[in-house]
Order: sequence, then structure tokens, then C-alpha cells
Amino acid sequence: MANVKIIINGKSVTVPDGTTILEAARKKGIYIPTLCAYEGLKPKAACRLCMVSVKGEDKEKLACAVKAADGMVITTDSDELFAKRKAIVEEMFRQHTVDCHHCMRIGSTLAKDFDPRFCKDCYFCDCVKDGFCELQQKALEFGVDVLPFEPHEHDFGVDASTGSVIRNMDKCIKCRRCADICKAQGIGILGTLKTEKGQTVGAKNGMKADGCIRCGRCVEVCPTGALYMQEHKDEVVYFAHQYGTETAAMVCSCVIDELEKLFGEKFEYGQLLAAVKKLGVDHVYSPAYARAQSMAQAAGLLDKNLGKKPVILTDNYAAKNFLRSHFPELEENFAFYDSREKCFGDYMHEHHPGAKLISVSDNNSAGAEAAETGCVDYFINARELYRIMMRTGGRPAVKRPIEVGEIAEYEKCERYAELFAAGGWYVDKPAEELVFTENGKQYKALICHNLGQVKAAVGKLDKYDVIKITA
Repeated sequence: MANVKIIINGKSVTVPDGTTILEAARKKGIYIPTLCAYEGLKPKAACRLCMVSVKGEDKEKLACAVKAADGMVITTDSDELFAKRKAIVEEMFRQHTVDCHHCMRIGSTLAKDFDPRFCKDCYFCDCVKDGFCELQQKALEFGVDVLPFEPHEHDFGVDASTGSVIRNMDKCIKCRRCADICKAQGIGILGTLKTEKGQTVGAKNGMKADGCIRCGRCVEVCPTGALYMQEHKDEVVYFAHQYGTETAAMVCSCVIDELEKLFGEKFEYGQLLAAVKKLGVDHVYSPAYARAQSMAQAAGLLDKNLGKKPVILTDNYAAKNFLRSHFPELEENFAFYDSREKCFGDYMHEHHPGAKLISVSDNNSAGAEAAETGCVDYFINARELYRIMMRTGGRPAVKRPIEVGEIAEYEKCERYAELFAAGGWYVDKPAEELVFTENGKQYKALICHNLGQVKAAVGKLDKYDVIKITA
């Protein structure tokens, strides 16, 4: 592929032909503001914050959508660009509910005098993104001190029809990240809605009615508090401190990366367990036992079906919802095994009846499973755990590590190790073919990294022995 040479803010940048201006700038470490561009998703040029000036052009170009052309001379920052970007941020507040402490200070506290750490250290408001909302960051960046209009509050309401993935359309800034990720997942129920009160982004007939599978990927990409998993921060703290109530948490190390970003400091897994226990939780466990039980179930299903018919293998709650609703005719090919949350809940319900069970994980579809099946009482993702710890002073980095606790004795499942090691959820990574050997025979598997890939895979079902879905 040919390369193109461009100049950005006086710096020479060489990138492959077809690279957008935004991608080229990021490669060189040059900042261009944006609220709609998200790694792995095709740009929609929805927010317009990434506008840049190109020498010889009368109008600004949107860096996320315009490809770099050889010889371009680009300016990413100027007084004129700053003023136009500030006006765009102000306009985003026209429909955005102004009810978090940061947003309410607009008109009374200058942006330059506002300390964003205050939002992280308080719980004055209930916005799930207060303190790390991307709109807040842009309002501070562009000095939004006074809104040139009266904001409209609570025009659209909350869609809680799924019971697990909650959409507060009054917080929506129409960046369309959620719609793009929903489409990549093969669902595509989210889009722009025209209502009597204006435009917003949502599902036409309500998320549950329109076929939301509760994967929670939209929650991960939302820049504001418009999308979030059902929260339990108050209940968790309450029961953790209630005399006579036993509490137990299964804590996955997968939340550490996100928590370290939020806290701005590094810590070990043992320190994370200590911090969760400091909240008042009686028993804190690793997911090793639950993982072994889950893998053993999966191995049993493969032992029974491998070689007899193509097997569609998954433990993911959202993937199961997706397959049942979109491909019911393939039910005999389904090999659904229990999630870690289900295995954890089954053991604890038998050996610790009445205990309040908590799962700490970054797998938001597990939160939907918990809410809809009751396998555990409460699901906590990294952001919610962070908010709980900020309320209670539970910084993991200052805790003395504790030993990892196991739910029970277990044997590690060694069968199909190569198949189970493959996976991971990615929006932009192609599905991978894998050849593995079991009992002296070779089998062909396809690893689907998102549900959009599953739609293509089922059309070639006879080509594979196993289709493994990580959702």
C-alpha cells in the first residue's frame, strides 16, 4: 500500500494511503478533540468536534471522516477552531440533562476555577459518569461557563425495559457510538429517533421490545451517563455492613486495568481483594473454581457432540439470547454451558444459603444474567466498584494484599485447552480459524470475537466442527 505525506501543525507525518486525518494525528501524538470517534468503529462524523483547517480549503474538514491526501497541510488548533468547537459543546447541552454537580456549576463557577477531582470525591449527584464523563471533560476543556439558552431537562425519560441495561435518553448527546456498536454486534436496534421533543438516539419501541440481547457493549462506549448497567452500590454497601447478613464476592482480575485508570495508580490483585473485603464483604474469592466448573461443563458438551455435528459453543448470556432469538432453527447445534456467575451462585446457594452474592467483573452481559436470572444478587463492574470505593475510602493501592481465596477445591480442566485459550471480545478483529487436536483427531474451529461475526459464521456451519463465541 502506498504512503502519503502530510504536515500537521508543522510536523511531517507519513501514513498509509486511506488513513484518516484523525488516525494520522494520533499516530504522531497530536491531540484532536472528538466525542463520536471510537477505536474499531467506522466514523460517523456525528459530533463535529474534530474539525481541522486544511490549507487551501475554505471549509473545515472533519478529521475522523476525511482521509489524508498527499501534500495536505493541516492545522488542528487555532482561536477560530476553538470558538467553533466551544459552540458545538454548548449546543450538546441543549437537550442534555443538567443535573450533575459539574453541569450545575455552569453559570455560577468558571471552568478555570472548577476542580474536576471534586466530582470524583463526592456523591452529591447520582449520574453514573460524574467525574469521568467525556462531555464534562470537553466543557472544562473549552471553558463552557454560561449556556446561551435555557436547557431542557427530563424531556425523553429513561428506558429501563430490559431491567439490566438502562438508557437515560436525557443524557444522550447523539454521538451514535451506541448505535454503531449495536450494529457491529449484529443487532442494530439503536438509531436516531424523531420525537415531539426533538431528536435522540434509542430503540424505536423500547430496547427490550426491539430485541436487545443485553450484551452491554453500548454501555462500554457511551461517553456520558446515557447508558449504564443497573446499579447496586447502595445495596452492596448496606448488606456488607448489616449484622446477620452474610456476603460473598467473586472478584475477577479483569477489572484491574479499568480501575487503575480511574484511580490513576497501580495495584496488585491481592490489594483489590483486600479493598473489596474492607467494604465489609465477609468472603472474597477468585473466579478460579467457577472457571474450572464452567470449563468442565463445556468439555463434557464437546465430548458428547464433537464430530457428530457442528457445535455452537458459548457461556455468554448475551450470545445465548442472540442465538435463541435469531437462529432458533439451529437449537440442536447449541452447546450452552454455565457462566462463572452461574457456577459461583450454584455453589454458594447450596453451601451458604441466604448469603448475598456479588460478582465483580467487566463482562456487562453477566450483569444482565444476574438481573434476569438471579444467579447472583448483585453485579458490579469496574466503574461502579470505583464509585463505591470512592464513597468508602477504599483505595486498593494503599491496602495490604491478602491471599487469594478459593470458593472450593477444584481440578483444572485440561481438555480442549487450546480452544478455550482462544477468544476475547473485539469489535474490529476478524474471526479466527483454529485447528486443534483432541484424542488424536484434528478439528476445525472458528473463534467469533463479536456477534456480528456469528451471523456470517452460521451460513458456513458445515465448514467447522466448533463455532466458539465470546460475544
